[in-house]
Formats: sequence, structure tokens, C-alpha cells
Amino acid sequence: MSKPIGVRIDSKQEEIWHKFKEFVSEKYGKKHTVLGNELVKALQLYLELYELVANNKREPETQLVTSKSGDLEVKSMKETSYDLLNTIIACRGNLEQVEDELQDIPSSARDKLDKLRKALFKAQKIVEERIEAIR
Repeated sequence: MSKPIGVRIDSKQEEIWHKFKEFVSEKYGKKHTVLGNELVKALQLYLELYELVANNKREPETQLVTSKSGDLEVKSMKETSYDLLNTIIACRGNLEQVEDELQDIPSSARDKLDKLRKALFKAQKIVEERIEAIR
């Protein structure tokens, strides 16, 4: 059984919440019953990343600086790499879902999907190697 939990979000970060809800809606075609689960997954990933950094007793090397809502946000190369890895994995999952939903795919389209799948797999391996090198 689930229960509602409320939080307040600063107006500067409100756009992140809207992007997250939009992401969940696009991923599942709905928000009801899945938004909370996806939020918990995101929080678990955040905590796991924090624990990895804390266990190494050092902050990851800062490589990327982005501007966000008038504030300066500094992101580590490791955090950026995990973001990229999660995006690649989500793309692979979406590709598999598309292939499962399509019954009669022309061979030329199937070849293109296969090339895309291989490119995503290769990109995933490169990012995983980069994450290992950062550790």
C-alpha cells in the first residue's frame, strides 16, 4: 500500500520536477501509479552514487560546469557519466519496446534498428569503461 508524501520545491528547481514528471509520462504513457516508483528509483540511484563517492573518501574530479536557473551548478565527470549511461540504457529499453510493439518490420528498417542497437551497446560500454577509470 502506498501513502502520499509531500515536499516543497524551490521555484528555481521547479522545472526539474516538471521535466521528471514529463519523462515518466513519456516513458509509461501515464503518471498515475508509476510516478512514485520512478521517483524512488531516482532517489536510490542518487544515494548509491553518493555512497560510492563517500566510500572513496574523496570528491569526484569536477569536469563539467552548467548554468541552471541563474545558479552555477558544478557537475562531476562521474555524475555526468552516470547521467549519460542512464540515458543510453533508457534508449536501449525504448528501442526494445518499439521492436516488440511492431509486428511486420521491413528488413531495411530491421537492419537500421539493429545498427542503432549495436551503436547504443557500444556507447554504453564506452561510458561504463569511463566510469571505471574514474573510480
